[in-house]
Amino acid sequence: MDIQQIKLQEKLNTGTTQTNNKEFEKNGYLVLNKLWDPQELYFPLPCERGQLNYWGKQLDQFNLNPVETQVVGSLARYWHPQYRDIHTKIRLKLEKVLGKFLYNTYYYDRFYFPGQELKKHVDRDACEISVTVHVGTNLQGNSKNWPIWIKTPDVYKDNKKNIILTAGEDHKVNLEPGDGMIYKGCERPHWRESMPGVTKNIKLFGKKEQLYYHQIFFHYVLQDGQRAHCAFDAAS
Repeated sequence: MDIQQIKLQEKLNTGTTQTNNKEFEKNGYLVLNKLWDPQELYFPLPCERGQLNYWGKQLDQFNLNPVETQVVGSLARYWHPQYRDIHTKIRLKLEKVLGKFLYNTYYYDRFYFPGQELKKHVDRDACEISVTVHVGTNLQGNSKNWPIWIKTPDVYKDNKKNIILTAGEDHKVNLEPGDGMIYKGCERPHWRESMPGVTKNIKLFGKKEQLYYHQIFFHYVLQDGQRAHCAFDAAS
C-alpha cells in the first residue's frame, strides 16, 4: 500500500466507525493499561518462521506458509488455540470501554525480530475495531519500549472532506506487557519503525537467545456498523 492509497483510504473511511467514547472518537485510538495478564498470553519463542494457520484447537493442528508477507522474516500465527477464549473475553472489555457491542472477526499474534518493521498502512474492513496487545520481549534498556505509531484524524471543514482545517499528528505509543492499544483499524494509519537490536543471537542471563518482540492483534467490528457482515464472513 503506497502513501497515496493510504491517504485515500484514510479520507474515505474517516468517520465511518462511531462509538460512544469521546477520547477514542477524538484521537482514533486509546491505550488500555493492564488489559490482560501477560503471563496468560506468554508463549515461548517458536522455532518456525513464516505464517502458521491453525485449523484446530491443538497446538500441532496448523498449516505452515514459510513466508509471512506483511513482515518478511517474522512469525505470524493465525487462530492460535491459546488465544481463542481471550479473543472473546477482551471483546467484552472493549464493549464497556466503547459503549458499543462488537462481533469477533479474527486474530493473530506476531513475533518480530531485529531490523523488521511494520509498514504504514490502514486495515481491511474486518479490522474496524482492533487492539494490539504487547505480550513480551527480551529487548533490554530503552530498546524494550519499541513503540507502535498511529496518526490521529484530520479535522475537515465539512462532510465532503475536501478541506483540512487541522491535520492529524503522528503519535508513538509504548506498551508494557499486558497493555493494549485499541484503535480504528480501517481509519487510522499505523506502523512500526525498524525493531532495534542485532539479528544474531545474544548472551542473556548466561545463555544465547534471539531478540524478539511478541504482540497480538485482536480484531472486531461494530454490531450496528457498516462492517458487521465481516464477522459472518470470518466465521464461514
